This record gives sequence, C-alpha cells and structure tokens, in this order.
Amino acid sequence: MAALKVAMDDYRHPGITPENQKTPEGKCLAQWKFIRTTVFQAREDLFFVLFAPDLSQCGPGFVVFGAGAEYAIDGQGRILAKQ
Repeated sequence: MAALKVAMDDYRHPGITPENQKTPEGKCLAQWKFIRTTVFQAREDLFFVLFAPDLSQCGPGFVVFGAGAEYAIDGQGRILAKQ
C-alpha cells in the first residue's frame, strides 16, 4: 500500500480536484475513478505501479496523449524509475 500511495502522490498531486481544473479533460483526469490502476509485486522489495486513464468513461471524443505512467518502487517507498 505504501508503494501505491507514493506513486499516486507523484502522479497526481493530492491538491488536484475536479473543481480546480479548467478543461473537461482535466476535470476527468482529476478523478481516480477514471484511472485504471495496476500494482504488481515483482519481489518482496520491488513493486510496479501502472496508471492508465480510461477517458472513454469521461465522454465521447476525449483524447489525451501521455497521460499514463509506470513506476518502479522499492520496499522503502522510494521511486526507482518512472516513465
């Protein structure tokens, strides 16, 4: 859970809310319910976290490039790599 929290806070700052976003895409991406999240534990001390926005749930015609992210996080909650 610590790895997931670290990745979530890095991916989207905790202060971002749908209300403070100006575009429809921003309002959508500010809601975790529209971001598919996968956590894979490779070893006891290595986790991979993947965020992939599902904009099809936001409405027709939404396209945002480069909105997802992948993280490698160690057992201490440190981000080892991000892409």
